[in-house]
Amino acid sequence: MSKKVLALLLAMVLVFSMAACGGNNESSTASKTEGSKTESTGGDKSSEAGTSEAGTSETGATGDYDYYSDYPQDISGEIEFYQQKPEIEDYMYDVIDEFQALYPNITVTQNVQNDAASNLQTRAAAGDFTDVWLYWPTDMVWQSFYEEGKLMDVSDQPYIKTSAESVQALFERDGKYYGVPEANNAAGIIANVGMFEENGIALPEDWDSFIAACDAFKEKGITPIGLTLKDGADCARNILLGDYVPGDEVKAVSAGEKKLSETDFPKSVDDLTKIYSYANDKAISSDYNTGLTDFANGESAMFISGNWTFASIRGINPDIKIEQFPLPSSSGRGYVCSGVDVGYTIGADTQYPEACNAFVNFLVSKPQAEKYCNKDAAIPAIKDITVTDTTAARMIEKVAKGESFNWPNHFFPAGGAEQLANQASTQFYMDLVELGEEQAKANYIAQMDGIMDGSIK
Repeated sequence: MSKKVLALLLAMVLVFSMAACGGNNESSTASKTEGSKTESTGGDKSSEAGTSEAGTSETGATGDYDYYSDYPQDISGEIEFYQQKPEIEDYMYDVIDEFQALYPNITVTQNVQNDAASNLQTRAAAGDFTDVWLYWPTDMVWQSFYEEGKLMDVSDQPYIKTSAESVQALFERDGKYYGVPEANNAAGIIANVGMFEENGIALPEDWDSFIAACDAFKEKGITPIGLTLKDGADCARNILLGDYVPGDEVKAVSAGEKKLSETDFPKSVDDLTKIYSYANDKAISSDYNTGLTDFANGESAMFISGNWTFASIRGINPDIKIEQFPLPSSSGRGYVCSGVDVGYTIGADTQYPEACNAFVNFLVSKPQAEKYCNKDAAIPAIKDITVTDTTAARMIEKVAKGESFNWPNHFFPAGGAEQLANQASTQFYMDLVELGEEQAKANYIAQMDGIMDGSIK
């Protein structure tokens, strides 16, 4: 696909996509680290423009972008940046360093948490919310914080106008905006193209060709799919659930209006059972990072995850050729699971609102958004962004056509349901091995019913 066509599709996505809230709970380690304050002091705005070590002028301009026009250089404060994407932790330290070179009176501390939502709920209950939070606006935890008045109204901030209206609308509540998006994600199959080519196997287009490819690899003694079931970090479960059960139905289940088993969820379990049948002996002992590393090193032909893993995969194996395509289902749809992967919300009670807004303005500026989206081959949520990486071109096509759905797990009840669902995935695989298919499916469906109605905690 040409870059021109890809750019057109990206533009279509910005206009038509209403995908919300990406879900990446597939992290392995929790860390609380502090971003180093740069020694760069920046220049006085009245001085002649020069170039700082971060590649920005002393007037706050990066290329054609002037950060100081709305947020003066003399803003000060010490703020926490709270997020749950360990795969971008190092990248964000570099971004923070660039920001602090522009704003030397602001110190940003990055706090990366594996189970960020639950940990922040615990903190909030003790009166300790964060300053800037990377999260998703359709998640039930985000919604609960909005209802509790913990999120800042940023409707009057200039950076709101830089985002695509369709995605920005996801942060709207009662006519006001409580955050801003930077990028959307897309989850599906990531294929090691070289392994497909070397074994004469075609990249799948639908469920039948996907199963045929899995069988062909298995016959050759190659693990078809690198599954990570130790920590339940399983995108397949969420993708199949979302393909079979619309978001409004998941919301109805969360509200206690029906049971999950009364939807088409059992059909998704049939497909999940088939996918789990391709697991190797290592799957139950593999966490997300292990599976990702194994895939990058050629130990499996496919990995079920999102575009946020591309940089990590290439970092492990710079020579790997990968392509992403939708995870098919036996329903015949094979839609894309897509949502806001990177969005920023500010705590309503922060001591330093100006510093927080200056930081968010920097994060969603065109130079930063374009850099991030090209790093992850992400779907931009900021206007006029060009992404040249075609790894996820098939996903972008689907989203542009409206063939996508939001992450269903973000409609799960707040208070730990997502973590319990992860554990249920692990138990489901173990039951398949020990109890057989029918009993394992019955147990899993009953367990998910209990998790969703709150009887299992």
